[in-house]
Formats: sequence, structure tokens, C-alpha cells
Amino acid sequence: MGIADLASVKIDSALVSAEGAGQQEGPMIARTVSLVIHVKDVGAARAALDAALAQYHGYAAELHFNTPENAARTFSATLRIPAPALDAALADLRKLGRVQNETQASEEVTKQHADLVARLKNARDTEQRLIAILQQRTGRVEEVLQVEEQISNTRGEIERMEAEQKALEHRVEFASVQLQVAEEFKAQLDGQAASVGTRMHNALVNGLGNAGDSVLGILLFLEEYGPALLVWGMVLGAPVWLVWRRMRRAESRA
Repeated sequence: MGIADLASVKIDSALVSAEGAGQQEGPMIARTVSLVIHVKDVGAARAALDAALAQYHGYAAELHFNTPENAARTFSATLRIPAPALDAALADLRKLGRVQNETQASEEVTKQHADLVARLKNARDTEQRLIAILQQRTGRVEEVLQVEEQISNTRGEIERMEAEQKALEHRVEFASVQLQVAEEFKAQLDGQAASVGTRMHNALVNGLGNAGDSVLGILLFLEEYGPALLVWGMVLGAPVWLVWRRMRRAESRA
């Protein structure tokens, strides 16, 4: 085969049968579960969760805690549980508290996986044929560079499909559990509340601060609008003063 035959070397999944390529003994099922649980004590629930993960050889892909003051504590987690142990693990998780909501879903990915394996095998065969062409080195420099570029593109496609295959197989091997845990919160009196003296002191300080703000507001108001008020007072007050003077004179004559 020479470099001139490069045009006939293509990645075509239709040329490769999926038969015998990564066959599975049974259907490949990717399972997902969502659980919302109310518990009495978040700390105890977390400890029980860690024990369950260790027992069933699972792990937490994500874990988020929320511990607000004077409010219910919560945490959420994305768990990965080995598929064969999922049902037993779910039974233990339900014991954490009261299950408020639970949903389960299953997706069969057998055909998707078989097609991916077939395309991956075809890409690897193409890579080997391209390498064989390159090793012969019977063409011009431009053709050699073209083969090298095609090998690089094929290798990139192979690595992408290999990553996709691993992710798909991991979804089947490890079920995904979205867990949300909330503590049953009961408001309690704060035994560490400030003393009466402290609260009175704080009230006095706040009152003085508010009074100072009020005085400052009045001064700023007078500074901004005082001249205008003075002018209007003189304009409107002069006629009133003249009328008042006339009335006083009339009363004195009478």
C-alpha cells in the first residue's frame, strides 16, 4: 500500500460490525436515584452515611453542608454506589429518617455501548493502516505530512471515544444517588441572649445615634432650603404685617 492510497483510508463505522466487539453478557443498565430525607440529627445522619458508603464500597462525588444559625441544618450529596449493592444501600439510606420523596430511573445503554466499541475498533484499525503507510515512505514530503496529520486526528478521535466508553461503563458499574437530607428544626429559646443591662445600653446608643441623625437632617434641610424660605417669608409676610398695622391703628382711634 502506498501513500497514494491515503484517500481510501477513512473512519467509517458502517464498515465494522458490532458483533464480537465488546459484547456484554446482559443488558447494560444505568440507574439513577433521587432521595429527600428528613432526619432528627444531621450529624448522626452524616456518620451513618459514611458507614454505608464504606460498607458498600461507594463514594461521595459531591458533598455540600449548610448549617445556618437558628435554622434547620441540611446537606446534599451525589453518591456513587456499585450497581449490585444499590438496593441494599438504599434500604440503609432510608433508615436515616423519614423519606419525603424518592424517584428511580433506569436507562439501557447496551446499543449505545456496542456502537461505541465498534467505532473505536474501526478507528484503531484505521490508525494502524495509516502507520503502515507512513512507514513505507514512498511518497512526497507533502503526502507524508498529510498522513501524519491524519494519524494525529485519528489518535485524538480514539482518545475521545475511549474516554466516552469509560464514562458510559462507569455509569453502569456505579449507580448515581442524589441525596438531600434536612434536619427537623424546632425553634428554641436562646440561653445566651444578651442581659437586660446590655440591651438597655444598646438601645440608648441606638437612640442617641438616631437623635443625632435627626438633628443633622434638620440642619442640612435648613442649610439647603433656609434662604428660599426666608425670601418667601418676607414676600408673604409683608402684606400680612401691613394689614395688621392698619387694624391696630383703627382700634387705637376708636
